[in-house]
Amino acid sequence: MNFNIRRNELVEIFSEFINILKDNPIKPIISGLKIESNSGKVTFTGTNLDINYIKTVYCETIEDGVVIFKPNLALEYIKLLDDETINLSSKNDILSIHLAEFTLLYNDNFPENLKLPLVDEIAKISPQELYKSFERTKFSVAPSTENLAINCIRTLFREDRISFVSTDSYRLTYLKTDNKSLLEKDFSIPLESVNILCKLIKDLNEDITIGSNGENLIFLWKNTYFLTKVTTLPFPNFDAILCGNSFSKEMEFNYNDFKSALKKVLTVARTSNESKNGAILEFKSKKLSISASSGKAKINQKVDMIKNGDDFKCSLNIKFLFEFVENLNNNVFIKGNTSSAMFEITEGDNSSYKYILMPLALRD
Repeated sequence: MNFNIRRNELVEIFSEFINILKDNPIKPIISGLKIESNSGKVTFTGTNLDINYIKTVYCETIEDGVVIFKPNLALEYIKLLDDETINLSSKNDILSIHLAEFTLLYNDNFPENLKLPLVDEIAKISPQELYKSFERTKFSVAPSTENLAINCIRTLFREDRISFVSTDSYRLTYLKTDNKSLLEKDFSIPLESVNILCKLIKDLNEDITIGSNGENLIFLWKNTYFLTKVTTLPFPNFDAILCGNSFSKEMEFNYNDFKSALKKVLTVARTSNESKNGAILEFKSKKLSISASSGKAKINQKVDMIKNGDDFKCSLNIKFLFEFVENLNNNVFIKGNTSSAMFEITEGDNSSYKYILMPLALRD
């Protein structure tokens, strides 16, 4: 194998694959990046068995061939070079990159047929829309893989919308977009896959085609193929939580004032050993008082509000509340009934983006 490629392009490609490749002591070949040079194009292939990523670039190929190696150390070396074009060539068990040599992996038993056909095309979406939708919902995904059913973003494809839902059982985020779908299907996309996909599409400028093949979800864009397995465990019934709720209390806050107050209270609340991130919120007349204390400090912030309903007091995880609010741009609305019932937070009357937050036990 022998080809020339632009250094910046190679740095970008290796960086993308390092996000996916993992050490696999049982099958070490899986941790390698496969590079295949063939008649003017070079195809890079990597997998961790849950995600397959394939990228093709067109460049000057001198000799066709295939190699598999671990790109981590090579990436650090390439970043230090000043040359605009880099030569990669292989001979025996060595891959030469510029003036450095790297050991190859034996290519026996590398998974084949990683690029499955796109059986059902579901939708086309701009990368900015998909990236933004994931970012606005993934913060409330259960972070641990101990409960795979909620360590994911539930994505619902409908003829008139695409919706995204996440929960960690203490809170729930719902986002509806106006993107249309060709088929009506639901998928639970693992958080790890969402995080990797966000890094890959953040700076894209062309639409992404989304399709499925059995229990796999496939994302296609220019010369690039991304496949992720989806979670098949049942996702919680969120419709019952989102629909049919009536609230006796509603409070409206200026976005900037409310966000600023939350951020200040969080600096103290996060240091509390007794109730980490917990704060007391007292809705009284036209003022909200937010207070938190730890063994090191106490804080109290007051925010103006417009309130409908009786005065009341509750305790909330202020970090959870802040994580939703920082995704907003306009006035914040909080609806509730009692200190022990769930709260609904929205941006104005926008029903397309909702946040359900369960309260903490209220301490006197």
